[in-house]
Amino acid sequence: MTSTSDNPNRVHAWSYVIVQAVLLVLTIFLGQNLGPQIHRFVLLGWICEWLGIIGILISGASLRKSLTAVPIPKSNGKLSTTGLYRYVRHPMYTSVLLFAIGIAIGSGTIVKYLLVTALYFLFYAKSKYEEIFLKIKYPEYAEYALRIPRFIPFTK
Repeated sequence: MTSTSDNPNRVHAWSYVIVQAVLLVLTIFLGQNLGPQIHRFVLLGWICEWLGIIGILISGASLRKSLTAVPIPKSNGKLSTTGLYRYVRHPMYTSVLLFAIGIAIGSGTIVKYLLVTALYFLFYAKSKYEEIFLKIKYPEYAEYALRIPRFIPFTK
């Protein structure tokens, strides 16, 4: 078994996870009084947060033993194309973004909107990196990616 430091792909993959965790923790725990604010939509924020949490749970359940934090498929994993994966290729990322958007909307803090924007660009890069490995491991993934949008349902 190789260690993470012995595999450049694993180091790269874990760097995505670490930055993702930092952005998400900042989004959740930064105070409400940081920087300028716009109007707060508390109820809408709460709804987005809960839809994000539900999406995270459903996505995780769909992946089962294939679930991994790093954007490299597990060697014993299976490609999931059912459930939320029928609508988007990366429903876990979509759900985390929806959760984070809910926090930003509920807080009205521009700093949190900027953190969500950074999280989106991180997920975009992370998903592109992940898809390199998905196409290698699952030859049918290329055709699936042509049919199914990355994050937002019904946009293809």
